[in-house]
Amino acid sequence: MAAASSIELKRHYREMSPKEVDDLVAGVADLIVDFLKKRHDPVKPDEPKQEQEVLA
Repeated sequence: MAAASSIELKRHYREMSPKEVDDLVAGVADLIVDFLKKRHDPVKPDEPKQEQEVLA
């Protein structure tokens, strides 16, 4: 069995300024809200709820 080769990782990052952190947090929050809105589309109050079929 051949020995596993190691992968060298080189990270490219630096400390972020407070403004950059705020911008990043706002962007991630927007992504989460958009995802949740698209994932769960609630029935509007003025629309009747549709009954789901029960599969036996």
